Amino acid sequence: MALSESILSERCLEQARGLVSSIESGDEGKAVDHLREISRLNETKMFQEIGRLTRELHDTLVGFGIETEISELAEHEIPDARERLSHVINVTDQAAHKTLTAVEEAIPVCSELEASASHIEIQWKRFISRDLSADEFRELSREIGSHLEISADRYTKIKLYLNDILMAQDFQDITGQIIRRVITLVQDVEDKLVGLIKLSGDLDSDLPKATKKPVEKVLEGPQVPGKESATALKSQDEVDDLLSSLGF
Repeated sequence: MALSESILSERCLEQARGLVSSIESGDEGKAVDHLREISRLNETKMFQEIGRLTRELHDTLVGFGIETEISELAEHEIPDARERLSHVINVTDQAAHKTLTAVEEAIPVCSELEASASHIEIQWKRFISRDLSADEFRELSREIGSHLEISADRYTKIKLYLNDILMAQDFQDITGQIIRRVITLVQDVEDKLVGLIKLSGDLDSDLPKATKKPVEKVLEGPQVPGKESATALKSQDEVDDLLSSLGF
């Protein structure tokens, strides 16, 4: 047991004896004073215990490099992942736009060919049934010739539109790689946070349970990008200095 803890224990014992003596003598005022002093000493002891656990946790994190790794993730890896996901959204949007544009332009061409072929089919059935006059047959022949001429050009256009649709899908390879990398990053973050929670739980196992009290002011940890605070600690040295100034 540390010297400070030994002194605190002796003071608590002294106040406890005084409390018993005051109760036996019926001195209610002194009994209340002894109770207040015992409460203050217990709070001091708890404060020192919390400080000790904080120091152990801080030193362990620094030793394992977890705190540095989490800081690296927050400052570089996560912003990079955000930019990559934004790129995925952009290229996906571009691919969708190209695909829809190609489809919208191809539909009228297909409709034109369909209408021409349907009309020729009707007239051809009449020809098979010997229901066409000579003039109508000559008109049908011209329509067939015109249809064959424009078909080659229209099919070429449709082929180009289909090729545009196909080329627009090349984003999947790039975005797949990016998404897999982001998934790996998320898994890495999860593993580090789980390790941090386990580590914190091990160091906190000896901390006595106490009734929760409202805290007027809390100490902030190292800065996180985008969440800056004037009172937050900005480096490991500041954390060390703070703990040292509190006697831990």
